Amino acid sequence: MNDTLSRTSVSAVKDQIRVRMAPSPTGYLHIGGARTALFNWLFAKHHNGKFILRIDDTDTARSTDESMDEIYDALKWLGINWDEHYVQSERRSIYEGYVEQLLESGNAYHCYCTPEELEEIRVQALANKQTRSYDRRGRYLTSEDVERFVAEGRKPTVRIKMPDIPILVEDLVLGSRNIDPETLEDEVIVRSNGMPNYNLTSIIDDAEMQITHVIRGTEHLNNTPKQIAIANALGLEVPQFAHIPLVLDSGGRKMSKRHHGDLVAVNRYREQGYLPEAVLNFVVRLGWSYDDKQEIFSVDELIEKFDLERVGKSGSVFDIKKLEWLNSHYINQLDVETRTDAVIPFWQEEGLLLDSTADRDWLESIVEAVGERLTTLQDIIPQTRYFFTDEFEYEPKAVKKWWGNSEEKRDNTRNILTNVSQIVEEIPTFDIETIEAAIWKYTDESNIKRVAAMQALRIALTGTSFGPSLFDIVVLLGRNEVLKRIPKAIAHL
Repeated sequence: MNDTLSRTSVSAVKDQIRVRMAPSPTGYLHIGGARTALFNWLFAKHHNGKFILRIDDTDTARSTDESMDEIYDALKWLGINWDEHYVQSERRSIYEGYVEQLLESGNAYHCYCTPEELEEIRVQALANKQTRSYDRRGRYLTSEDVERFVAEGRKPTVRIKMPDIPILVEDLVLGSRNIDPETLEDEVIVRSNGMPNYNLTSIIDDAEMQITHVIRGTEHLNNTPKQIAIANALGLEVPQFAHIPLVLDSGGRKMSKRHHGDLVAVNRYREQGYLPEAVLNFVVRLGWSYDDKQEIFSVDELIEKFDLERVGKSGSVFDIKKLEWLNSHYINQLDVETRTDAVIPFWQEEGLLLDSTADRDWLESIVEAVGERLTTLQDIIPQTRYFFTDEFEYEPKAVKKWWGNSEEKRDNTRNILTNVSQIVEEIPTFDIETIEAAIWKYTDESNIKRVAAMQALRIALTGTSFGPSLFDIVVLLGRNEVLKRIPKAIAHL
């Protein structure tokens, strides 16, 4: 792990783009977080720069190793690889030095307020319609006050002393604006347990790691003036900011873990059989567009074309149908061998394919028969379960429509299945052309609608009324299995 940075000269760094992603390991990687990572990664690749992954685990109460590993796995699955890697909890001594500098310069101070006192201050500020929820009383403590609080066993926080002049925020996406100092709190930058918080560690690390551009979601926009104030107080160089639009649901609400559950979890899409190429292509279009025509981009094309000028200012709607369409497209681009490799884990997880040495040609023939019917790789299960087992239910609607809902119609279905079974048993060559010709000869001579016979047999063999070509199914199941399933269906009738 890279815990310290080589001291590259500022002049050299200015010639190289350096960007970062700083996720908190407090859960799975959010789809918005994946987009932030992707935009940074593409920006770095486009400019031959560096992409840094920095784990913000200073919230020790919520951060977990499991979440950290899940973030790593999700990024690797997407193909977003980092050039440098840091974990903020391992850099605590670095932050402590900067905190001492802020305290010594008078740009920060200790605050001894208890949670109860802070709540009382907040309620009073709300009642007085004040813009700040903290009255800055910690700025004016006497030495006697401090001695008394220490004697009481109070553990202080450290607050940054915010300036009383407007703070200019220059944003490459949203433009420039001045932030009224009356709206800014004296932010807590070190908790009472001694752990520094996000706004302090973030801007210090940006300077230490010589980050040139901070590309992140607009939910961090309120943090930007605070981080600029901290950087100014420490004499650190401020990176260029670019805040990208929120990801919204169809109702215009921010996509969040709280309201949308695992719909926003990147690993959910891996588990359900989405391809990383499809997810990348989908995510990059949440806020960025090249033109009004091109929907599908290779990774190389994205690296070539990506720039911040084409990032929009307004929120982007998460459209699962668009993602499904993209995923289907990418699945259909796979050759049969690669597609079979991709679906085998889903068969195995479902318990359908227990022997890894199963007939490979047979498996590829099943995948080829399914054709372009897969929206996700997981769809292989309902599409093909019946190839591996005869333990399935007969779909009620299909049974009612094609087997009949009266005794007369069910008798007709029994006759059709009995005659088809005899044809299958006696047919000399068990291939698609011979089987198809023999069954059509029977239906035509018996004045039976072809579709009625096909669907009656399909339900008998698969339990459903949809799927690959019926005659592909018959051949792939094999004569013995077909002759086993037809009597079972007749008995069900």
